[in-house]
Amino acid sequence: MPAVYHACYLDYRVRSPASLTADVLMSAIAREHTLVAHNLTQIVSVFKQATSHSSAAACLEHLATIDPATQVVLFIDMPSRNPALKHDPKDALHGPTLLQRIRSTSSSLPKRLFPVALVDDEEAEMANYVELGAIDVIHRIMQEPRIRGILVQLYRDTCRILPHGTYKAGWICGSMSTSIGPDEERLIESLFHVMFFDQTSSADPLVVTPLLLAQERAAYLQSIIGDWDFPANKLTDDELTQCAYYIFQHSFTMPEVQHLILSPDDLQHFICVLRASYQSRNPYHNFRHVVDVLQATFSFLLSMQVLPPYTRSTPPQHEGVVAASSLARILDPVDALVLLVTAIGHDVGHPGVTNAFLIASRSPLARLYNDRSVLESFHCAAFNQILARHWPIMQEKNIKDLIVDAVLATDMALHFDYMRKLDSILLDGAVLVTDDETENVRRKRLLCSTLIKCADISNVARRLDISTHWGTALTHEFQKMSDLEERLGMKTPTPTQSDSSTRRPTKMLSQDEKEMAALAKSQLFFINAFAGPLFEAVRLVVPELRYAADQISNNKHTWERRLAELSEVT
Repeated sequence: MPAVYHACYLDYRVRSPASLTADVLMSAIAREHTLVAHNLTQIVSVFKQATSHSSAAACLEHLATIDPATQVVLFIDMPSRNPALKHDPKDALHGPTLLQRIRSTSSSLPKRLFPVALVDDEEAEMANYVELGAIDVIHRIMQEPRIRGILVQLYRDTCRILPHGTYKAGWICGSMSTSIGPDEERLIESLFHVMFFDQTSSADPLVVTPLLLAQERAAYLQSIIGDWDFPANKLTDDELTQCAYYIFQHSFTMPEVQHLILSPDDLQHFICVLRASYQSRNPYHNFRHVVDVLQATFSFLLSMQVLPPYTRSTPPQHEGVVAASSLARILDPVDALVLLVTAIGHDVGHPGVTNAFLIASRSPLARLYNDRSVLESFHCAAFNQILARHWPIMQEKNIKDLIVDAVLATDMALHFDYMRKLDSILLDGAVLVTDDETENVRRKRLLCSTLIKCADISNVARRLDISTHWGTALTHEFQKMSDLEERLGMKTPTPTQSDSSTRRPTKMLSQDEKEMAALAKSQLFFINAFAGPLFEAVRLVVPELRYAADQISNNKHTWERRLAELSEVT
């Protein structure tokens, strides 16, 4: 694994040099110059530890005390081209002179010191400062995405120069020798190119050509996309691509979203780009999963009558009148389209492991996002960059904010926070749509996030045979991760019971029965702890979705019965 990154910020405007972390940031910058306070906030949002300095001499003295294995990014405020902002340097090593000193004298400094020049005009001043030794040149008003881009590039570059006998570190876990696999690493690498460098490799992996489908098959797909018993597990990726296309085409019929829609060709290309952004080797978190989530969201919105009725289903699904007390009335057609977009992009680049795994393995992805909602933050960043390229109007602030909120809501570590938010609405009484516009906006954002949460875990609310498929797929993905944990030495083997003399003789379960018992237990745990209470709470604010809560209840009773039958056998 690469060494820890440390950031130093050198600016003559710094009034109180300090060591900074997120915990002390606000108090440390309270009396700082506005630009210094802004830049330090951006830096600390990316690096876990940073220091600020007002003079080069003090900065160099600090650098000499840092562990040589630590990789240091030094942000240096350079002389301004604006006469009004020019100043007299506090020491002889200011700006360009400091870059020259760093390049010529490295014995007393960390071996991996990476200077970054902060300037007024990146394009005009790039060549000069790079020639003096800066690894990058950015605007002096710093922005978090640009800083993260530097960190990503540094990680990639330093991996190429590791000593002989060590392995290149992967984005997902420790080293490429024990990582999940080169295909997964290449996918994430290609997405980082899109996110930070606005480019892809010459052999662009984000382009695929879907196969044409027979007319009869196309008609069948159109007939099932509105059905809650949507059999995603029985469809090919090409058929899933076409289902997604039909869902979006139906949403495009709304007059209120005409300024947001894509042409048929651009829509098809957008879906294919996303399809290639998912890892096909993942048993669960793959393109099939996100189309299933998309279709669940589509079903919810049809039932809530936020989308026009879909008449091609046999029979049409979930007809009725939206209840006067339903929170569904707070959504509009634009919200509906944005939710469909969010659904198909919410897991972009998923590596098939959990946040807990990424944090425990000290993955660079976890470091990049400071161990908080690691995967969800990555999905947000990658998906929004894909949208910026292929559906740029979806980057308007209100739309982007909704997408980000909804994707981050899929972090199950935040599940009970959202349950408390739903409970707070229920405590307000029967009036779900209020006269308070600010409160209605808050409730709309909460409902949008909750609908994506529900769609993301809706497999337990599907017909039992479909639900069983998804439960088995997730079990297989967890098993792959467990195997990887063993290879990485992250997991202690479970001791086996060798003494059977004291055990009561029992009938041995077959392997299939053991797997069924394990699946039943996992499904019941998830339903009881998460899905059941969530869908019940949603049913109270959106009665039109009671069909999903009812199916969860039916599935729960079936799993309990099966588990009881297997227990009787033993």
